[in-house]
Amino acid sequence: MKFTHSKFFLLSFLFCWTIGSANAQRIYSVVFDKLPKDMQLYARADDNLADVPISGIIELPGWDHMSVVTFRNNVRIAYEKSAITYTDTIGKFSMKPRIKAEMADYSFEVYACHKADSVLMVRRNEVVAGDFYVISGQSNAAATVFGAWSSKYARTIARTPDNDPSITPRDTNWTVAAWSWTYVGAWGLEMQKEILERDSIPTCVINASLPGAKISQFLARDPRDSTSFSLYGGLVKRVRVARPARIRAFIWMHGEQEVFENIGNYAEEYDQLYKFWTHDFPEVEQYVVVQSNLIILRNDTPNPVGGSVRDFLRRTKYLYPKTDHFAAIGTPDYDGVHYHRSGYEEFGRRMYRFFAPGIYGSKDSDNVRSPDIKKAFYTNAEKKEITLIFEEGQQLKWPADTTVKGQDGKPLVLSLKNFFFLDGDEKKAAFSAGKAEGNQVTLTLKESSAATKISYLPSFYPDNLPLIEPFSFNIAIFTGPYLRNKRGLGAFSFDKVGIGVLLPNVALSANRTYNSVILTWPAVETATSYVLQRKKSDSAPYEVLKTITGQSLSFEDRDIELNETYTYRIQAFNDISQSGYSTVSVDLSPILGNEIGAKNMLWQMFPNPTDRLLRVEFKNAATGTMAVFNTKGQVLHRKALKASRSEEINVADWPTGTYLLNFENQDGVRTAQQFIKR
Repeated sequence: MKFTHSKFFLLSFLFCWTIGSANAQRIYSVVFDKLPKDMQLYARADDNLADVPISGIIELPGWDHMSVVTFRNNVRIAYEKSAITYTDTIGKFSMKPRIKAEMADYSFEVYACHKADSVLMVRRNEVVAGDFYVISGQSNAAATVFGAWSSKYARTIARTPDNDPSITPRDTNWTVAAWSWTYVGAWGLEMQKEILERDSIPTCVINASLPGAKISQFLARDPRDSTSFSLYGGLVKRVRVARPARIRAFIWMHGEQEVFENIGNYAEEYDQLYKFWTHDFPEVEQYVVVQSNLIILRNDTPNPVGGSVRDFLRRTKYLYPKTDHFAAIGTPDYDGVHYHRSGYEEFGRRMYRFFAPGIYGSKDSDNVRSPDIKKAFYTNAEKKEITLIFEEGQQLKWPADTTVKGQDGKPLVLSLKNFFFLDGDEKKAAFSAGKAEGNQVTLTLKESSAATKISYLPSFYPDNLPLIEPFSFNIAIFTGPYLRNKRGLGAFSFDKVGIGVLLPNVALSANRTYNSVILTWPAVETATSYVLQRKKSDSAPYEVLKTITGQSLSFEDRDIELNETYTYRIQAFNDISQSGYSTVSVDLSPILGNEIGAKNMLWQMFPNPTDRLLRVEFKNAATGTMAVFNTKGQVLHRKALKASRSEEINVADWPTGTYLLNFENQDGVRTAQQFIKR
């Protein structure tokens, strides 16, 4: 590149200074509305590339084009130019080089060009592509304890701590995440470290948390300018300066202060805050709500909100769009309110594993999510046993009892079974035993119960539980026992979940045809779905064959092999309960000509579909019973046959749908086939 003194003089004629505002940057007579800053991070797209837009106006006529040279680790790798489109004396230009999300430094040199002349306008350095995350909440979100790790590829929008009075906390500079104000926080930084070391993707975490802040403090938002100075506005401003094309996740970690002060209306205030978020942060792809850990207080406050706040945080996943959830419960090194640095760092690693399958393509997805209850129901008529169902695939572990030193200095035994409560009564130990198997927990009651609600984990501490210092705070130290999965993640606390009753077992029947097995069953009252499973041999595991919803009460399995014996089982489900398994086996040995009764099994029906008459013809005279069932398992036609060669069934008045014709010969051998009434 080269330039003449006359051209440089023209460009510098309108020079004032370089303006570092969020909206525009003036470099001589060029005003950029989009231009990278040093250390800026751009959000990568699904192809692992990021656009770096460079655009603006030039306020002097006579220039042909603008150009940008891209460098990777100071090696030139790309060149792009944009013709300048003039209106009077003002020319517009726009360029969009692309960079890869990786641990590499990209630089950009932008030139104004006229024929063979060019002038270097600006160079920007250490630009990268990667992912954005936002963290908001109170002290455990701020997590202001730190180790020694740092990397220039783990960044934030904040300011570097210093004594310069001209730099205020609202200034927004690109800087390393490990040393900035406001802090990224210990677990946010650990999450960045995991992403960088495992996936080589740079990140920017913007943390706008304030220790001790109630949710009401986040609602101070000026509708005329959401970036105006406030706890909420400061976050909006920093995100606007960063200009992310996408934010991978907005993580909300909050709720403790409301429990401390027993403040109600958390759900109503969160609902308003969520509306603010969706308006001001359209780039967010998902919100992740972290259920706060236990804050256990003395039982001298009527109707403590601890359990209800935690339960609401758990349920946000099901109440709000684009929302997922995670539990802090069970994170190690918890002191009753906060965590030691090692605990925060472990939480950061857990958050990484939570995000990794969806965002970084990790195959490690087994039990990386916190177990969440799906339903609870009594499992016997005496109501002396309750089963809790968690998500499919969770491998739950029931812990041994824990012994701690009580307030009186004597050993205090804590048993998990005593931290499940019926109808909100935390004073009564209702259960004599508990166990976990797969994704289910079984609780044995000491006596029959008419309770309709069940809760897990307390809001106030039991007698003699040790307290944190100073004791006058009346905050207990509770670090388990917890219900965990095989990866050590604590299950979500829940509050007053409805208890249903066990559904009756399904009456499953199976009939073979020459190339399929037809399964039918009658409806189970209140069931909304059925799950069919199948296995080939006694030692093989069951596999889900079909999940059936709606009114259908039959299924034809055509994916079969002769000479096999298949075992089928079925369960009925509704929102609050399920049935046990019903099982049936089918032998698919070939039907040979010399088998007893085989000659009476050969038949066909036509036309299929039919709108009036269905004709059944037998290869040989048939003796037995013919029956037709609808999808609800009801018999619409039954007839005994004796040496019949053909039969006709008038279906003209039957409703449109699928039906099953079953024939059982005199030797008890059954065959079946579906037909359709049009």
